[in-house]
Amino acid sequence: MRITKGTRLTIMALFSPVFLGAILIGCQDKNTVENEVAFTPNVGRLGDAIIADVDGTHIYVSDIEHAALAKGLIQPGTSLGPTDPLFQTTLDALIDQRLLALEAMRRSLDQNDETRKRLLVARERILSNVVIETLLAEKVTDEAIRRLYDEQTAMQTGGEQVWARDILVASEDKAKEIALLLENGGNFTTLAKEFSLDQSTRDLGGSLGWFSRNALRGDLAKTAFETPRGTVSVPFKDAFGWHVLKVEGRRPTPRPKFEDIKAEITNYLTYDEIENLLKSLRSNSEISLKLVGKTPEEIGVKTED
Repeated sequence: MRITKGTRLTIMALFSPVFLGAILIGCQDKNTVENEVAFTPNVGRLGDAIIADVDGTHIYVSDIEHAALAKGLIQPGTSLGPTDPLFQTTLDALIDQRLLALEAMRRSLDQNDETRKRLLVARERILSNVVIETLLAEKVTDEAIRRLYDEQTAMQTGGEQVWARDILVASEDKAKEIALLLENGGNFTTLAKEFSLDQSTRDLGGSLGWFSRNALRGDLAKTAFETPRGTVSVPFKDAFGWHVLKVEGRRPTPRPKFEDIKAEITNYLTYDEIENLLKSLRSNSEISLKLVGKTPEEIGVKTED
C-alpha cells in the first residue's frame, strides 16, 4: 500500500513525540498512570530489578530505560547500566518525579476532576501505543523486512549504471574548442576544473559519479548511455548550456546492501501497518462528527476580541 505524505503527517501527529521517538518503549505518561499501581509496595515485576525504594514504593531498572528512551537520550534496544552517568541522572529525575507524585497523592490532588481528566487522556494514549507496539511486533519483523528487501531489489536487477565526467560551457564554440583539446591529448579532469561552469562537479574534475538512466535530465543521460566507455561525446546542448561528456565506466546496477536500507524499509512497513490498521478501524467503527462547520462561539469556545 502506498503511503502518502498526508497520511504520514497524520500518523506522526497522532503518535508524536512518543511514537516517533520511542514507539516500542512506551512514554513518560505511562509512569504517571502506573503510579497508582506501582506505588503499592507489594506489586512486583517479574524479571525487572528494583533499583530504588522511595517511601515504600519501587523504581525499577526498566523505568530508567523507559524514561531515557522517551527523552531521546538512548536508542531503542539500548540498555543502561548503573555505572553509566546517564543512568544515575535519569534515576535522580525519576526519584524527584516519584516524590512529587507521592506528595500530590498526599494532598489528594489525584482525586480532583482536572487530574482525573488528564489521567484518562494519558491512559488512552498509552493504550493506543500498546496496540501499535503489539501490531509492529507481529508485522514488522526481521523476516518481513528481509522479504520486502528481496522483493524490491529483485525489481532493480538488469539495469545499468554509467560513470561519466561532464564539462559545461556557455557556447558551442567553447565546447568545440574543448573537444579539440581532448582529441589532441588534453586531460578531461584538468579541463573540467579549468573551464566547466557546473559548480557542483567542477572541483571533482566534472565527475557525475555513478547514475542510472532516469537519474539525470534527458539529453545528458541519453548521451551518456549512448557513448562507449572511454570515449568523449560530440558537443551537445541542453537547457543549461553546451556539454562535452566522457564515459569512464559502465556496470550493472548494484544491489543495495541490506544494512544500508533496513531502516528505510522498517519505517515504510511501520507506516504502512499503522495506516492499514487505522483504515480498518475507521471503516468498521461508528464515527459521528458533531461539531463540523460550527463556529467557536457555537461550541462554547471563548475567543479574544
